[in-house]
Amino acid sequence: MVVSALRLPQEASTVTSAVTLLDPEALQNQGILQLRDALNASPGVISTSTGGETGAIGSLFIRGTTTAYSQVVLDGMRMSDSTSPLGNLLSAGRTYDIGSIEVLRGPQGAIYGGESIGGVLWMETRRGSGKPSSSATLEGGSFQSLSSHASSQGEIGKLSYFIAGGYEETDNDAPKQDFHQGNTALRLEGAIDSVWTIGGTFRSIDSYYNNSGNSDDHLDAALGTLYANGRISDRWTARFLAGYQQEFYDSDSAFGNYGTDMRAGSLSTDHEITFSDQLRLLAGAYLHQSSYENTIGTDESRDRYGAHAALEWDVTGDLTATAALRWEDYDAYGDELTWRLGAIHSFEATGTSIRGGVGTSFRSPTYLDLFGSSFGAGNPDLKAESAAGWDIGIEQKLADQHVLELIWFQNRITDRIQSFPTPPVNIGGQSDTQGLELGLRGSWLGEALAYRLAWTYLHESLSDQPRNAATAALDWKPTEKALVGIGATHLSDHSWGGDPIGGYTVARLHGSYQLTDHVKLHARVENAFNEEYELSSFFGTTLPGAGTGLYAGITVDW
Repeated sequence: MVVSALRLPQEASTVTSAVTLLDPEALQNQGILQLRDALNASPGVISTSTGGETGAIGSLFIRGTTTAYSQVVLDGMRMSDSTSPLGNLLSAGRTYDIGSIEVLRGPQGAIYGGESIGGVLWMETRRGSGKPSSSATLEGGSFQSLSSHASSQGEIGKLSYFIAGGYEETDNDAPKQDFHQGNTALRLEGAIDSVWTIGGTFRSIDSYYNNSGNSDDHLDAALGTLYANGRISDRWTARFLAGYQQEFYDSDSAFGNYGTDMRAGSLSTDHEITFSDQLRLLAGAYLHQSSYENTIGTDESRDRYGAHAALEWDVTGDLTATAALRWEDYDAYGDELTWRLGAIHSFEATGTSIRGGVGTSFRSPTYLDLFGSSFGAGNPDLKAESAAGWDIGIEQKLADQHVLELIWFQNRITDRIQSFPTPPVNIGGQSDTQGLELGLRGSWLGEALAYRLAWTYLHESLSDQPRNAATAALDWKPTEKALVGIGATHLSDHSWGGDPIGGYTVARLHGSYQLTDHVKLHARVENAFNEEYELSSFFGTTLPGAGTGLYAGITVDW
């Protein structure tokens, strides 16, 4: 099932958008605990940091766009927009308390509104299921690194629960990049009758990062949601959500303190109305209010609200079409109307699916663009960027255990906001991103040997991104209790809009052994061949990537 495409569950075979589902549990088995590392398993995605090693602000490049062009939705609430940057979440996000990750690619303004030109990252906190159980993991290794996390989950009567917490610290390989972080996650959910299920989530992060000796950065963030899902009739399903988010950021340096306080509250509702076996309506509305303060005197609040509707039509047993329309009103500059059309045709006899779509989206000016920061003045007269894009692709099953996905895409962006040098301005002309995505996954020997490949070719991109980016993994289970694997990430020459950076390939090794029914040992080697590479280089300042790191740990289940 795919949830992100229309904000309500649907069969993957009817999804008309390009979407990749990632399994957090499988990623953890490979020793991939950082969210930004996990996202590279999706075609069309480059997830990294241009600010430093573990703990530095993260960057997400989807289909040749930059971080500000993609939206994050966590537990049904929009987390990144013109008020709250995505990078902080990527610096601190981990996979062990996430139940599902979906990467929805291409302009998604008709369902999600602004900041969805590149796509949408949809995540949910894990749900408890089955008999109550608990787990604890402890790992240590290079660069004086230590990490631990524990969780408990299950069902008691009609109530399901999941609770998790973790702490980690590292000096990192580079000097003056010390990092430590604590985080928690919680979900409670229960059926109150045959119609309604209610629940809530809570997540928090408290992290510190020494930014190459230039500043001490502190992030304190929290998210809470309450929701109710109801099957009101055989034809009508409804979801109501209330959420509150806060993100406090402080950066202390020799030049003084710069800090921001952001608070946001949101109410939203999504509905599915089935007219017939072939036709259903999906509609929703939302209200979002945010406030923003910083240490240079900005104290602003903004409201936004809107509504969307989408029709999904099973034209035949093999052909599904969707059409969506969304209207939003922003206090900062006015309203926007976005749309999307899509279709998927499946050929069961050959295991072939052809999928395509076209749509629009936009990016609103951020608070930093509008009001400035300690690095420069803002521009309150900015207008939103707009974009139109399309994609077409094929998914082909090869035998029973292999799937190939190939997609060509293009986005055209107008009125781009140039944030630096300050004050920001809308620049003229058009900016295109276009390229090719390839995904290949499968297994041999009764799934004892499994592989995954994600490759992105960018013919045009923003900020001089790599022409070629690829992530691959190969896992082998030589016995029922053992798992060994190898993975690699490759980026060709790029610059991220700064100084040139040479291409590189970084490999990793991992292994685990189930010692008893309750105890598992695991180890990994990051940058196994000690590749020398650069994360970023701006104005002559270069940030190197980490060298070889060795890590080992133990997981106890009960």
